[in-house]
Amino acid sequence: MKPQVLLLTGIYDFSADLVAVQLRSDGIPFLRLNREQMHEFRFELDAATPRLHVVEPESGNSWFIDNELVSVWFRQPVFLRNTPSMPLSPEEQLSRSQWMGFLRAMCVFDNARWMNWPQATYLAESKPYQLLVAGRCGFALPPTSIGNVLPSAFREAKKEQILKSVDSVLLKDGQDCLFTFSTQVEPALLQTQQLTQVPFILQEYVADKTDIRVTVIGKKIFAVKILSKGKPIQGDWRITKKDQLEYTDFSLPLSVEKACFELTSILGLNYSAIDLLETKDGFIFLEVNPTGEWGWLKSDSRPLDREIASWLSLKQ
Repeated sequence: MKPQVLLLTGIYDFSADLVAVQLRSDGIPFLRLNREQMHEFRFELDAATPRLHVVEPESGNSWFIDNELVSVWFRQPVFLRNTPSMPLSPEEQLSRSQWMGFLRAMCVFDNARWMNWPQATYLAESKPYQLLVAGRCGFALPPTSIGNVLPSAFREAKKEQILKSVDSVLLKDGQDCLFTFSTQVEPALLQTQQLTQVPFILQEYVADKTDIRVTVIGKKIFAVKILSKGKPIQGDWRITKKDQLEYTDFSLPLSVEKACFELTSILGLNYSAIDLLETKDGFIFLEVNPTGEWGWLKSDSRPLDREIASWLSLKQ
């Protein structure tokens, strides 16, 4: 079989499940490769042509991929952030690194459209670079400092600050997974802390705000307000219990919508999840996630799975 769409993802990717169901419903031939199961297939890649032959020994199924491939949905980390709770054997380390390298080698099919191109994802995940590009696109930005010192402007400020990680954090402590969220802190507390060990992002806290999540899929855009009991959430909404969160459809002003498309385009992305704050003075950019999850936003009015499948099959 010659698939039109290549899905590079993982076993437990719920969003990929939704898109796979939609592609199957639309009659679009696709091949899904989960990174945890790569060793169960047999691959032969001719990078110069390029041409890939894939065989699944258990079923006897085989696939041929060449420059007629329409699209690739790259649902893979561009690098692994999490550290295993138990040391990996040399064999496991070798397997993990080499299969990730093989997945990145799918970039030889550069005539296909990608959501998203791995190199673009790598750069777009840099929060400082996001701020630079967002500012150039006309977004308002909160006063921000990045480093491992407390600048005088923040040290002397009387307003609360938001402390963030420079990069997404996923740590292992035994069997526990540890995440970090944006932390609201008093200026006086910051002055008493040892801040030189790791770099951090410090931003001025915005009190009266409504969180906005914008999802860009090709030429389509969806925006929601994130509320709890019909009201805006103070602080980081991600620490609110899921059953207390509400997502209300929201129409962005045309100027903000244009800026979202421009930001996504300049970053070289075809998909992006953008976090904004709505205040009485307008909209403030927080960050963009080129691999942001969207399954929790899917609804009849937000058919995100259908839009992604349409983009992958050239219908959008």
